[in-house]
Amino acid sequence: MATAEPEIALDEDTVRAALAGVPYPGMTRDLVSFGMVKHVSVCGTQVKVQLALRTEDPSIPERLGATVRDHLGAIGATLVSVEIVKPDPQTRPLPHSPTGKAPRAGVPDPWAEQVRLTNVRDVIAVGAGKGGVGKSTVAVSLALALVRAGFVVGLLDADIYGPSVPILLGIENGSQQIKVTPDKHIIPVEVFGLSLISFGFFLGEGSPAIWRGPMVSKAVKQFARGVEWPQLDVLVVDLPPGTGDIPLSLVQAIEVSGAVVVTQPQRLAGVEAQKAGEMFAQLDVPVLGVVENMTGAFGHGGGEIVASSLGVPFLGTVPFDIDVVQEGDSGTPTVVTRQDSEFSRSFDVIAGKIVGALGWQLAQPPNSQS
Repeated sequence: MATAEPEIALDEDTVRAALAGVPYPGMTRDLVSFGMVKHVSVCGTQVKVQLALRTEDPSIPERLGATVRDHLGAIGATLVSVEIVKPDPQTRPLPHSPTGKAPRAGVPDPWAEQVRLTNVRDVIAVGAGKGGVGKSTVAVSLALALVRAGFVVGLLDADIYGPSVPILLGIENGSQQIKVTPDKHIIPVEVFGLSLISFGFFLGEGSPAIWRGPMVSKAVKQFARGVEWPQLDVLVVDLPPGTGDIPLSLVQAIEVSGAVVVTQPQRLAGVEAQKAGEMFAQLDVPVLGVVENMTGAFGHGGGEIVASSLGVPFLGTVPFDIDVVQEGDSGTPTVVTRQDSEFSRSFDVIAGKIVGALGWQLAQPPNSQS
């Protein structure tokens, strides 16, 4: 007499645990940690999964559905239905609080006023653990590489303590070019195909070095939301170095799609860069990857170590190029003036990896090999 096979017991917790092993295409983080698993229902070995997903790439839902079915089939599901729905604008993924805890009763939720910029498809923050690693040069070069690849790009210089983007782009008289709409929204300056806004346009003679806590938070939130951006594919945000008030205020103000961490090959820079990556993770901002800047003159390999420690992709190295300093000081960015340089080609590769991680495809192939 044949022995009947034992019936597999599936429940919601088992299914969710399996879904925690399904990474979002192009990223290392999984669907559960992203807060994309909206609903799970189980009946015997039949499972229905509802995913809250916002993407412009039509291939993503199909790819996710196939991966979900594979993972759930491996734990005994015989029939898996995957439904894609739009995210609820009134809800967010896992708590953004750095402690991972929801606000206490009676305490205002600092993320309650977070908004999605309606004219921007993706916001990318560029940060670093310490100053002097070339973060702003990377932010500018990345934005210009994305323009060259065919994207409509904005650049927000949110480094309130040391806004260097106007110098790098040759817009040191930006305060004289700024205009506002009738409803008091700032109109960006156009330069090298970018829509640009910088704190440097507005600081005047007042030193921001004495700004602290609530003053910084209020300024960043107003600045992030108060710009009349055109329809953008990507908004690159240059953050100040470190893990202070500004990154936190930015994420509380607007939805950020992902972050790029900039480091140098040296160990000290890598240690601080890892802190920046961990900060973004605590704020529930996906780290899209790590860029190692000034490779060669200061060694090599530190960026890969940081990426491995954080469990995120290594986006590539940017070679040290002494002429980049002079070109930056003169407001003629290398990615524009020397497009065939090794420095410029490195950003074609990095830009391609970033848009791939966001589920996009390059409008035109980069000028270098990946």
